[in-house]
Amino acid sequence: MSDAYLQLDKLTLAYGDTVAVKDLDLSIAKGELVALLGPSGCGKTTTMRAIAGLLNPASGRINLDGAEITRVSANKRAVGLVFQSYALFPHLTVYENVAFGLRLKGLRGQDLNAKVNAGLKSVGLAKFSGRKPGELSGGQQQRVALARSMVMEPKVLLLDEPLSNLDARLRLEMRAELQRVQKATGVTMIFVTHDQAEALALADRIIVMLNGGIEQIGTPEDIYNKPVSSFVADFVGFENIFALKDGKLATPNGPVALSAAAPDGAAG
Repeated sequence: MSDAYLQLDKLTLAYGDTVAVKDLDLSIAKGELVALLGPSGCGKTTTMRAIAGLLNPASGRINLDGAEITRVSANKRAVGLVFQSYALFPHLTVYENVAFGLRLKGLRGQDLNAKVNAGLKSVGLAKFSGRKPGELSGGQQQRVALARSMVMEPKVLLLDEPLSNLDARLRLEMRAELQRVQKATGVTMIFVTHDQAEALALADRIIVMLNGGIEQIGTPEDIYNKPVSSFVADFVGFENIFALKDGKLATPNGPVALSAAAPDGAAG
C-alpha cells in the first residue's frame, strides 16, 4: 500500500538454522488496528518480535514512519510492547509501574505526574494509582500494562495475545476497551492472536499466517466471506468445506452444477 506507515520488505527470520518466517512482505497504514492471526508455530509472534526489535532479521528490511529501523535497538525504535503476561512489577504501585519508562527517559515532577495521571485516566484506572498489581483483577492489570506502553507515545503498539489470560466476560469487555483506546489515540496497533473471534471483532484488517508466510490479508468481512483457501475457511470456523472442479461442486457421486457463480477466492 502506498501510504504504508510500517513496511516489512522480504523479511526472513530464523532461530539458528530453522527459518520461522520467509520473505515476508507487509504494509500497515498509520492508525490501523491489525491482527496477526494463525495457529501456533505460524510465525506471528516471531514477526511481532522482529518489529519490536527483539529479534534481528536474517535478511530483509523494516521501515517505520519513513525511516529504516531494521537494526535499531528495541529501546530506540518507538515501538511499544504489551506482553501476554503483562510483565508488571509486583512491588511497585500502579502509578510507579506506569511511570517507570517515563522516569528512564528523564521525566520528573509535574510533567511526570501529568503524563501518568492522564495515562491512568485514559484506561479508567485513575482511582487505582496507589494499588499494587496483586490487588487488581486480570483486566485491570492488563489496562495498567496498556497505560504503561501508551504514555511512552509509541508509533506502533504491539500486543502479544492480549486477552488470552482473561475469562470470557472480561475478554469481551477488554475487546471494547482496546478498540476505544486505539480509536481515541489513533495509535497504530498490531495484536497477535490465535482466536478467530477476537480478530474478527477487533481488527480493521487481518493477516492470516501459515508456515511462516501470509495466507491472506483482508478486512474481517473479506476473511470470513471470501477465504482464499480451505485452510483460511477452516481456521475462521467453517465446518462444511466443499471442493470445486471446473466451476462445479465435486461430490462422491459426480460434479454438481451451482445455481450461482462461486465466490471470489473459492478453491478450484
